[in-house]
Amino acid sequence: MESLLNDPLCREKGLTIEDILHPEACELPEHKWYVMRATYCRAQKAAELISQGGTLTFLPMECRSTIVEGVRHWKKVPCMSTTFFVYGTYSRVRQFTHRNHDSADGIPYVDFAFDHTCKEQNGRDRIMTVPFREMQNFIRIVEAAVPESYSVSPQEIHYKPGGLVRVTEGPFKGVVGRVARIHSQQRVVVTIPGVISFASTYIPKAHLEPVEEDGM
Repeated sequence: MESLLNDPLCREKGLTIEDILHPEACELPEHKWYVMRATYCRAQKAAELISQGGTLTFLPMECRSTIVEGVRHWKKVPCMSTTFFVYGTYSRVRQFTHRNHDSADGIPYVDFAFDHTCKEQNGRDRIMTVPFREMQNFIRIVEAAVPESYSVSPQEIHYKPGGLVRVTEGPFKGVVGRVARIHSQQRVVVTIPGVISFASTYIPKAHLEPVEEDGM
C-alpha cells in the first residue's frame, strides 16, 4: 500500500503531525526522523524556524502546573530545552545545521545529535535517528495532551515484569509501551533511547493487552 504521505495534496500542503499519526502513514523514501540539538536552550526557536519553511518538526510538549492565589493553572512547555526532531532527507535536514555555511537556511546553533556509543565505518559517532513507527508511537502518547502525562527521568521509572503492551481504551488508545509504576500509579512509558521517556497517566490493567516486541 502506498503511504498516505505520498499523496500529492499531502505533500503540497506540507506534512503535519496529523498526517504522521494517520494509520496508513509510513516512511517516505530516504526520509528519517533526525534527533537535533540546539545550544543554549533554543530548541523551540529552532523548531519554529525550520517548520516555517515547510519541513516537519516535532518538539514534545508537556503541561506543568502552577498555583496562583490558590488556583491551579496549566501551561504547555517543551519537555526538552535543547532537543527536538526533524523529519526529512539527510541532505535537507543538514541544510538547517551550522554545517551549512552556504545557505540562509543554516542555523548556527543547530546540529545533529550523535550517539557516542555507536560508531560508523569511518569511526565517527553515528547521527541519531528514530525509526518511523517508534516515532509515530512516541508522538501519539505526547499528542494525547493529558495534563498529568509528562516526561520522566530514569530514576522515576520502576518497570513491572513483562514485555510491551498496547493501550486499548481512553486517550492513549493505540500507544505501545512498557508498564511502570511511577509515583504509586500504574502507567505506560514510551522511550526514545538516549533521548527521552514519556509516561501516560494511570492506565488500568483491563485497558492493556500484550504485544510482540515488534508489535508497533
